[in-house]
Amino acid sequence: MTLEHLCNLLEIPTEVKAEILGYKNSQKTVITDELLCRLTERSHWDGAIHEIQEKIGDDPFGFYILSELLDCACITYKRYEKMGIDTSIFIQTMKFCTRFLLEHKKIHGCYSFTWAWWFPRQLALQEFRIGALEYEFIENQTKQISIHIPSDACITPKNIHASFLEYKSFLHTHFPEWENAPWHCESWMLSPALKQLLPQTSNILYFQSLFEVESVDYESMAVLDWVYPGEKGALKELSENTSLQRNMKQFLLDGKRVGWAKGKVR
Repeated sequence: MTLEHLCNLLEIPTEVKAEILGYKNSQKTVITDELLCRLTERSHWDGAIHEIQEKIGDDPFGFYILSELLDCACITYKRYEKMGIDTSIFIQTMKFCTRFLLEHKKIHGCYSFTWAWWFPRQLALQEFRIGALEYEFIENQTKQISIHIPSDACITPKNIHASFLEYKSFLHTHFPEWENAPWHCESWMLSPALKQLLPQTSNILYFQSLFEVESVDYESMAVLDWVYPGEKGALKELSENTSLQRNMKQFLLDGKRVGWAKGKVR
């Protein structure tokens, strides 16, 4: 797997691909074997990314660190092959960077990669996209699996159940030691407040019904980043392009909170 081939598989935008390959061809990698090892250990992720950024220096749009990390992903691909994990899962998992490049362009009018801090999860085979959802291994005192909802996910009941079933099969085949780990999710989509904002037929409410909500942080306003991406103005200036945006805006203006919830798959 070459870096150029990977860029093509991930459908990296042409102008970003040119920057990535230009950087690759202009100098040797700043990632040593020691840094590469640290990128595989969760406790060292933040420090390793910070050191890589320092070694690169000026990188206003994040394309140079993206080049370095995609180069690492070519090495990760060999681990996928060795484990017999299908290439389609590798591509869909690594396409998170393409998604964020396109979202930044849509919101800010230019491409930029600001998610280098998240990339070690994919490089270390700790997170995989299976169908509509992403699943991350979390291990502290105990094992648990964290479910992430990508912004481009189509979370119909059919797609959610297909993803769940496929991921269970994936675990059984490749990571049987994780088969009995509980599944959790942290998201605005689990907030009980949404029952006041969405119709009963809502896919979001169906997704929510699959979880037992364990806690809600009503002080968090992180929901704004997902429902009103890129908007930093006052509440009264929020968009009203969808029924959810309109309902949530009035809900917030009335002094109510949506918050951020944690839940466990029932």
